[in-house]
Order: sequence, then structure tokens, then C-alpha cells
Amino acid sequence: MLRTRVVAGWTSSIVLALVFATLVTMFARIEVFVEPLRVVPGEPAPVTLRLAPTRIHATEDGHVRPIRMIAPRVARGEIVEDPVTAALVTSYEEARRPPRADEILGLFAVYFFLGLLAATWLRMLSPGRGALMRTQLGLLGITLLLVSYAKLYFLLTDAATTLVPIGALSLWVRVYLDRRTAFMIALVASCVVASMADFDPIAAVVFLACGMSPVLLVRDRKKTWTMLPAGVAGGIAGAALFAAARVLFVGEFDLDAELAQPLRSDFLGALASGPLAGIVAVGFHPLSWRALGAVSRQRLLELSDLDQPLLRKMAKEAPGSWEHARAMANLAEAAANAIGGDALLTRVGAYYHDLGKTIQPKLFVENLTRGEQTPHAQYEPDVSADAIMAHVVEGTNILRRGGVPEPVVEFAYTHHGTSVIEFFWHKTLEAGNPKGRDESFFRYPGMRPRTKETAILMLVDSIEAASRTIDPPERDKFEEMVQRIVFVKLRQGQLDESGLTLADLRTLTTQLVDTLCNVHHSRIRYPWQDRKDKGEKQLPIPGAATEEEVVRARAEAEEREADATPESETRPTDNAPEDHDDHDHH
Repeated sequence: MLRTRVVAGWTSSIVLALVFATLVTMFARIEVFVEPLRVVPGEPAPVTLRLAPTRIHATEDGHVRPIRMIAPRVARGEIVEDPVTAALVTSYEEARRPPRADEILGLFAVYFFLGLLAATWLRMLSPGRGALMRTQLGLLGITLLLVSYAKLYFLLTDAATTLVPIGALSLWVRVYLDRRTAFMIALVASCVVASMADFDPIAAVVFLACGMSPVLLVRDRKKTWTMLPAGVAGGIAGAALFAAARVLFVGEFDLDAELAQPLRSDFLGALASGPLAGIVAVGFHPLSWRALGAVSRQRLLELSDLDQPLLRKMAKEAPGSWEHARAMANLAEAAANAIGGDALLTRVGAYYHDLGKTIQPKLFVENLTRGEQTPHAQYEPDVSADAIMAHVVEGTNILRRGGVPEPVVEFAYTHHGTSVIEFFWHKTLEAGNPKGRDESFFRYPGMRPRTKETAILMLVDSIEAASRTIDPPERDKFEEMVQRIVFVKLRQGQLDESGLTLADLRTLTTQLVDTLCNVHHSRIRYPWQDRKDKGEKQLPIPGAATEEEVVRARAEAEEREADATPESETRPTDNAPEDHDDHDHH
């Protein structure tokens, strides 16, 4: 049985949301369950206490009027002496201790909804990779790390609340998945981290700005350094929205007061969180990719070395299939680059996708010499189909035993998807289907492509093979062939989960046709070919010569030409115009 990558379903989404809600609820209220962590006025605070902006009111002549808005922050080790702050702290601590079951349940419900929202988005609206269980588990782990960091930062320091690198998480999601999913993850993470700071609405606005703004600025996912300026831009956006939110919720924004306490300033914290997010995103990019199940570029470059043992094995045991794979690699790499996909991953996947053909290479026509009889002439159609389909399973097993990363192995079991081997299925029908087989016996036991890169390889696999039958190699014929293959794959539903858009398919079609035309360009026949066809005597083949001999021979030839040239041809005539300096003409 072929083991493919696990795709998340409704059950797994609910389980992940439950795990997320349980852990985040524990993080959010951990100090409430530990009585020694209570902040008591008049005593050193065991942890930092951050309260959301609170409006102070006064009663005068039976009327209630607002006095001012404050957002108390009690630093760890600080003794609260101000009576107003002491009253707020006492009231806040009394209200949440001991923890009430309804409050914990309500908090759990909020986190469960956010977790389920993110899991459902990944499963249904994020193309390809987002629905993979490995991706969702990796993203869950990274998000929990960010939340735990934020909680410890809030409890142990009294620095700016807004100094949390939420943008790093959304940048990683943007690079690995897509922009829309990055927006969703930024929204969820912002709400969760803001809840750790007593659901501070100003902090929530800043986190949203710092998480979403950088996503818009990253265009080339292969240039990871672009995450740094994108993060800086996110910090600027966060600082600007902090000022606006401060005026909206508090009624004023005092820049001098913010600059007077730079370490505690939420304005400066928002501004600094952008560069911090960019530095974290770039610095921990390899670790984030590993957590999400991606392959580093360094590892891909190692796998692309044609001296790799598995590639040498294929070149030796299945040379025809190897040449087919190399031709596919050039086509697929150009196609992936045209739509902004991972061109290097696509090239490496093309190299390794048919490694299973080394088990029984003679079962595949490209490995037969001219005039060699195919073994399928002795087999029944269903037996031949089983033998052909086996290369998908065997190739996957060989790659996994060889320690090849799963994103590369994925090309082996997706390049045929779940398509039918039509040739042998039709032969069975022509023979009257004596065994009563249905088409399921002739379907590849693979998985439909779930990424743009694997979908490109599926298309190129058919297109490269079909291009060898185009004669003469004209653009109209190539275009008709490519469009037909793309339409057939669409009609069979093989590209439904790949994330390829209509714009991508249009670009791919044009790029593949252009590449095929360039590969099959015409050449002028050499004279020896014409003489051979006419039966004429061949002209002599030039001999060998070193670089020094070439220089010496050219110098001798130039001397002979100079000696043979009449003196009258080199002497200027009397009627020839004389050269004058520019000032003479003026």
C-alpha cells in the first residue's frame, strides 16, 4: 500500500482546535491558578500585571462623569502605592481569583473558535500545502511558541506590550503558503496575543497592523532577505495605528510621554517590533521551513548534484528514463519560474520522480533499444498495467529509504495522480474484458498534486513525452498538444487540489510552448550530410592544432596576403582627401 502525505479532514481540524484552545487557555490564565503570583498592593509584585485602558469616573451631585483614562502596568518587583492604581489592581485580582468555571469555559470557547477558524481555512481555502497535516501541525507548534513567548514576556518584563514579533509568523506563512492564509493567521495570532494582555484593544490593533502589513510587501518568496524591509514597514504601520488607536480609545496621544519612557513606550515598541519581526523571520527561516515540512535550498542544491548515488543509479540502469527526466527538468523549471513557483524544487522533483523505473526498466519504451521487443507483448493488459503502476510505489520506497525529503518524494507519487492507464484499459475493453475488471484496476495508486510544483511536473511529464511525436516541430502543433493535455488533466480533476489558477495555466501553456519551440529549433545541414545523401566524396576533415599553432598559422597567412597585395592598392592616391583637425573645418 502506498503511503502518501496525510490530508487533514473535519475530525483532525476539530482535534487540532481543541488542543490549541486547551493549551492557550492554560497559557492565558496560568498566573491565576497559582496563588503566590497574585499582585497585592503594598507588596512587591511577583509578576508584571498589565491592565487594559480603564476610564476613571467620579460621582458629583448624583451625576457620573469621566475623569481620565488610565492603563495601569505594575512591573515585577514594583510596590503599588498609588491609591487609584491599588484599587484597580485589587478589584482586578479579586474578580479573577479563584478562577470561575464559566470564565474559563468562555475563554476556551473563544480560543477554540479561533483555532477551528484557522484549521478550516487551511483545509478548505489554502491551496495545496495548507490542507496537509504536517503543515497544520507545524503551524500549530510555531503559533504556540509565539504565544508562550508573549505570555512569558508579559509576565516577566514591564517593557512595551506591543514589542511582540507577530510579523515573523505571518511572513513565514506568506513565503510557505500564500498571502490570504498569512492574513488569516495574523488575525488569529493577533487576537490570541492581545488576550494575553487583558484583551487590550490598542495592542490588538497594533498586532494586526504589524502582522498583516509585511505580507503585502513580500513578492518574491525565493528572496528571503525581503522579509526584513517588509517587517520594518510593518513596524511603521503598527506605530501609526497605535497613535490613531490611542486617540480613539484613550482620547489623546502624547509623543513626549512616549519618548520619556522608551522601554515602556508602546509607540516605540510597535515601531521596533517590525525590525524585530524581520530579523526573526530571516534568522529562523530555515527552522520554520523545517517545522512546516519544507526543504531548505541548501538541501535541494545537494540533491540536484548529478553525482548523487540515486541519480547515477538511474542514469546507469534506466538511461532512457533518465534522459526523459533531464528534459522534463528543464521544461518544468522554466514553467515553475514563470508563475513564481519554486523552480529549484521542481527541477529536483523532476530528477527523482521516475526512480522506480530502475526496478524493471525494460517495461518502459524509452529504455528499449531500436528494434527491441517490448515485454508487454507477452502480458495481459491488466498485468502490464500493474507492472507500470508499480514504478510509482517502488520509486517512493527507494526515495524514502535513501533519506530524500518528503516534499521531493511527493513528486514520485503525484506525477500520475489517480489517472487511468488508458492504453491498457482500452486494450482490455477491446478484448471484451474477460476478467470483468473496472477502471479502478488501471488507476495509479498515487495522490493528486497538492502544490503548484507537483502539478507542473504532472503536466510536463505528458507534454515532454508527447512533444517527441510532433513532426514537423511547429508552434501551432505544440500549442495544440499542450492545450489538449492541460484540458484533459482539468477534465479528469487531477489539478483540483493543486492551487493552479486559470492565469497560472495560461502562463504555463505559453511558457511550455515557447520552450518546446526553442528546444526543437531548426539547424542548417552540414555539407558532409548533403554529400553523404548524394553519395559524393567527403571533404577532408580538419586536423588538430594547438593554440600556439593557430596563432602562428594566422600570422603567416597575414604575411602572405600582405606580400601578395599590389603596392598601388595600399598607397594613397593624390586625389584622396587629406585629414584635417576639427578646428580646420570650423
